Amino acid sequence: MSTVGIDIGAYRHVAAVCREGEHEAERAVLRINARRTGFGELDGWLARQAPVSLVVMESSGHYWLPLASHLRQHGVPVALVNPLEAKYFARSRLQRSKSDPADARTLAALGMRDRPTPREVLAGAELREASRFAMKLVEQQAEICQRIRRLIDLGFPELQDEYDDPTCTSALALLATAPTARDVARKQVRTLASARTHRGGRAVGEARAARLHDAAKTSVAPPELAEQISFQMRILIDEYSMLESHIALAEKRLAGLLDSDLSRRLRTIPGVGPAIAATLIAEVGDIFRFTDVDQLLAYAGVHPKEQSSGTKGADPETSWRMAKTGNAHLRTAAYRMAVVGLQHNPLIKAHYERKRAQGKSKMNALGHCMGKALAIVWGVWRNGRDFDPAGGRT
Repeated sequence: MSTVGIDIGAYRHVAAVCREGEHEAERAVLRINARRTGFGELDGWLARQAPVSLVVMESSGHYWLPLASHLRQHGVPVALVNPLEAKYFARSRLQRSKSDPADARTLAALGMRDRPTPREVLAGAELREASRFAMKLVEQQAEICQRIRRLIDLGFPELQDEYDDPTCTSALALLATAPTARDVARKQVRTLASARTHRGGRAVGEARAARLHDAAKTSVAPPELAEQISFQMRILIDEYSMLESHIALAEKRLAGLLDSDLSRRLRTIPGVGPAIAATLIAEVGDIFRFTDVDQLLAYAGVHPKEQSSGTKGADPETSWRMAKTGNAHLRTAAYRMAVVGLQHNPLIKAHYERKRAQGKSKMNALGHCMGKALAIVWGVWRNGRDFDPAGGRT
């Protein structure tokens, strides 16, 4: 039996073989292009290496998907390995060269030694692609919110005294009508009071509009920037609204793919919509492959790592940092759950307040809430019950 390692590239792939009983892959390699002709060459080469028990490739990027699909259609078992696993395997063998052929040989030898379990590597690929696309739209909208906050700081900073979240629906409705303090001061109160977004929602209201109108008259916003801030604000709000409609379409698409009781149960957790539920299901896969919640946190990269040496990190409250290794898509979903949970999930909110009371910074406390969010997911998923705000796991 032989194992084959394939180093994946954007335009070319390199394959190497390791024979049964050997610890090193053969020096000779096969170079193929990443098109149908190359796939045909690989088929013929694999036939000459028969019997091939396993093909090993790294799970980085997206260029592996067409080749993995082709191999599975031809009944060839495929195993994906984490790039770090291959990297540390090469280091353990004191491998010095770094090239496509060397990487292919490393994967072939790793496959022979460790025998990673082959699986249906394309199973759930559509859901994974759909969830990542939806989450990317959410990330882009969050970036737009940050840019809008900057413009508020410059164009009407007093708005933040009235709204805890200056990018909420009501605040954006006001800004769409009057983007700067100068514009707000020039509008009539009743015009400001009736402002709504195209999505509806509550109007600004007479009392709040009056307070904002008064604040705008004495705003510290520099008038020299008013025209440019107004121009930029209207464009950013248009972008925000466009992304809002695109997110709705993406979540509708996801809802059609998420026809399961698991999806419904996960969505009982405050802050978990179709996009986050799909991300959790697609990225976690089988929750029972993790023996405890700490393994899930490590897989997402939200577990702590200690950074202390000598006097550095002597304070236990500041010596720990999030590892930020592992599955970045799952980590993004945990971040969104934590941010939304601060407003809508009592367990997340209480956890955040405890961490702040312990002296942790806002971002550090939020990082702990990301772990708490995944712990809630762990409980709901494994127990098979809806979210319970009294305990979160039953």
